[in-house]
Amino acid sequence: MTGKARTVGDYIDELEQSKKEKPDQVREALDIYLDLWKKAVENGVVGPSDSMAVALTKIDDRGGLYESAGG
Repeated sequence: MTGKARTVGDYIDELEQSKKEKPDQVREALDIYLDLWKKAVENGVVGPSDSMAVALTKIDDRGGLYESAGG
C-alpha cells in the first residue's frame, strides 16, 4: 500500500491474508497478535479507520498493545 497511509483495518486484513503462507508456529503467533489488535479495536482504544501512525501513538499512550487489549 505504497503512497497511502495504511489503516488499522487494512493492517489486520493484510496480516490475516499473510498468515496462510506461514508455518504452524508462526500462524499461532500471528493469531495471538491479531487477537490483541482486534481487542484494542473492540475496547475503543483504536478504530479500524485510524492510520497506523495514530493507532500506534494511542497504543503507546496506553502502555502497549497488551494493555490496550485489556491485559
